Amino acid sequence: RSTAPTTPQLTADPDHRYDPFPPTDVQRAYWIGRTDTFALGGVGCHFYTEYDGRDIDLDRLTEVLNTLVGRHEMLRARFLPDGDQQILPEVPRFEIRTVDAAPGEDETELRAQRDAMSHQVLDPGRWPLFDVRAVRYGDRRVRLAVSIDSILIDALSAMILMRELDTLYRRPDADLPPIGLSFRDYVLTAQPDPQRLDASRRYWSQRVEVLPDGPQLPLAVDPAEVKQPRFVRREQHLPQRQWQRLRDQARRHGVTGSALLATAFAEVLGAWSAQPDLTVNVTLFDRRDVHPDVDRVLGDFTSLLLVGYQPEPQESWLDATRRMQRQMGRDLEHSDVSAVWVMRELARRRGHLDVSMPVVFTSTLGVTDDVVVEPSFAERVWGVSQTPQVWLDHQVVERDGGVSLVWDAVEELFA
Repeated sequence: RSTAPTTPQLTADPDHRYDPFPPTDVQRAYWIGRTDTFALGGVGCHFYTEYDGRDIDLDRLTEVLNTLVGRHEMLRARFLPDGDQQILPEVPRFEIRTVDAAPGEDETELRAQRDAMSHQVLDPGRWPLFDVRAVRYGDRRVRLAVSIDSILIDALSAMILMRELDTLYRRPDADLPPIGLSFRDYVLTAQPDPQRLDASRRYWSQRVEVLPDGPQLPLAVDPAEVKQPRFVRREQHLPQRQWQRLRDQARRHGVTGSALLATAFAEVLGAWSAQPDLTVNVTLFDRRDVHPDVDRVLGDFTSLLLVGYQPEPQESWLDATRRMQRQMGRDLEHSDVSAVWVMRELARRRGHLDVSMPVVFTSTLGVTDDVVVEPSFAERVWGVSQTPQVWLDHQVVERDGGVSLVWDAVEELFA
């Protein structure tokens, strides 16, 4: 009998597309996390980016945005008081709020826009769960600010959105391919095979017995004392030549770029942690291949994987990286069980509720081919992301042939 995984084919249900439907485990965590019930809560999970360009046509951009709101259902979504989500059939026209900076007031207006938007907590019960604003300043320059709540769409969806926005801005009459399913269809019908799910639960039930705690980093304050978490970004870019040499070297040893960077991150965390053994929360963008149009749908397809790093004495760096890659591979084979389920199992086994895995590794390597990260009409100049209950999120994004290494961290936590 074949043991190959069976991929269920998605059933589209357009007649019920506006009926409420449940959130994913990750969406529910984001929904709960924006309350201040938990330490480092009270923040919306969102990503904020500023783009700067000259002679950006804001009227044309407004038309493009409204076209995309009509095209993508999750850009018309809201959340109900019980945590379910609902796609609205129609929404008001979206307008880009625009300020014209007076002479000498450029920096004041740009700062005011960033202060207003970079740490927004959007009300999940009200449309829209995104915001776009602009400041016209200087010599025909425009600073565009874009804030999107991650409860709506994940990072890969944001890149798809940016690609389509760029296409329509350059060619307003461009014919985008139709989308034959909704995120609601996916959530309700793209369920894992029951046998695979049982196997994954058995795997993680054993795995939690040896899974290390999250990194025990030196903190300046107790996370519970941080009333309004503010994330600060640090970023370094490895240029194409350097990144290509690194990847070529890794490939010669049978190591992927993601495994290389994840191991380097775990090593750095371990150097500062009270214990070198630690678990990192790894973000996955694993849309199930259940429909020809699934890669065009916007939604929060994010799932999380708890990956333990347990270095061995006298182990070489290469051996550690290979072992990390093997462990991630085994974990990925059993990713039908969500990290939220694993966390609950950990809490049950350890007899306390405050199990936390607050350090995140997010790699988009290999999933961003042909995906626009920034528009052709403007340059990305600043950004930050925030996530409830997270201390530090390390994001890896390929840009201009090289790779950007981004850390978004709650500044107040660390000395």
